[in-house]
Amino acid sequence: MPLILCHSPKGGAGTSFVAAHLAMALAEAGHGATAIDMTRQDSLKLYFGLKPISEIPDLEAPENQGLTIGGVSLRQGWRATHAPAFANALDNGELPFSGGTFVVADIAADDTMLRDQLLPHASLMVVPVSPTALGLAALTQVVPGTPLIDLDYTAFIINRLDETRRFARNANSFLRELLGGKLIGSIHEDESVNEAVAMAKLLPAHAPASGALADIRALAKTIAQVCAPPQTEEEAA
Repeated sequence: MPLILCHSPKGGAGTSFVAAHLAMALAEAGHGATAIDMTRQDSLKLYFGLKPISEIPDLEAPENQGLTIGGVSLRQGWRATHAPAFANALDNGELPFSGGTFVVADIAADDTMLRDQLLPHASLMVVPVSPTALGLAALTQVVPGTPLIDLDYTAFIINRLDETRRFARNANSFLRELLGGKLIGSIHEDESVNEAVAMAKLLPAHAPASGALADIRALAKTIAQVCAPPQTEEEAA
C-alpha cells in the first residue's frame, strides 16, 4: 500500500488537482487507487466531476458504501484524520487504510501537523510548486537545511507552468537547477482544467487532448516506478 502525500507549503499551488488526477492516472494505468481528501475545504471531489454539495464516503465508512469514479475510490478524511484516535493509531503503527492500492492523500497547505504525522508512513511526498514569486518564496520551508521534511522521500512538481510568460520561464529554469533530480516534471497551464470543474465533468472526458492531462499521466508513470516495492529474487528471475 504505497501512501503518497500531496502537500504544498503554499496554498493555491494546485495540490488538490494534482492529487485527484494523479490518482486517476494511476488507476488508468491499471493500478488500484484511492484518493482521500484530508482538507477542510473538501474540494478534491470537484475534479471527479462532482458538485460542491455532493458528499463522498467518510474514510471510516464500510467498503460497501464506497464511491468509485474514474477507477478511483473516493474518501473524505478530514474528520477521521483530525480525531484523537487517528493520532493514537499512527503511534501504534496502524493506518486506517490497507491493501495493495495506491493511496493518494490531499493535505492542506497549513496542515503541517497532519503532514508530519503521516510522513513516516508514506512512500513519497509530492510537492506542487507554482512558478511564481510567492511559490518560490515558500520553498524555504522544504529545501535542505530545514528539519521539517525528509527530502529523501520528497518529489517536486512545477504546476500551472505557462512558458509564454518570462517570469514563469525563469522560475522553471531556477527550480530545475535548485532541485535537480527531486524535480520530477511539470504540468502546463491548461484552461480546460477549469472548464471541466465548472461543467462538473472529468477532465479526460471533457478534454482528452489536454496538455495538463498528458503531463500528469507522464508523472504518474514516474511516481509508480518510484513507489513500486522492490522485486524479490524470484520475481526478478
